[in-house]
Amino acid sequence: MTSHTEIALHNYLGSRRELLKAMLADRRGGMSANDIAETAASAWSRPITLDYLNCWELREDAKAALRQAGLADYVGVRTTGDMKGPRRVLLHIACDPVDLDDPQTWHSLPGRIDAALTAAQISWSLPESPQNTTLDALLEDIEEAQLQRI
Repeated sequence: MTSHTEIALHNYLGSRRELLKAMLADRRGGMSANDIAETAASAWSRPITLDYLNCWELREDAKAALRQAGLADYVGVRTTGDMKGPRRVLLHIACDPVDLDDPQTWHSLPGRIDAALTAAQISWSLPESPQNTTLDALLEDIEEAQLQRI
């Protein structure tokens, strides 16, 4: 037997997903983030809504820049947090160097990634560690790099 709580939770999460989709559709359609935040104020606070939309836009801009540079098969971009918890945009390696036909492709990735992101006014940072001072560490350790606007 399904409880009333389970049914309500299912309905709530479905409605939440629909609200997120609607917010992104409005943003894609040209509605300002401030107007969306004002409209969604009864569901989420203005800072949470703006943070979510900013992360979404950063992720989409990073994906577009990497795709335009021909790097979409090598790296991926994802967001964390959805509408709960801290939201970050992360870059990660999406290929295995063993699968690449040309080993030089692997070694040229850091420079190509950095150039594509910089051209899109996006910077990256790696987890705090003395050995993680360059994007090369992303390849060596298969870490994720956090992205942010320049």
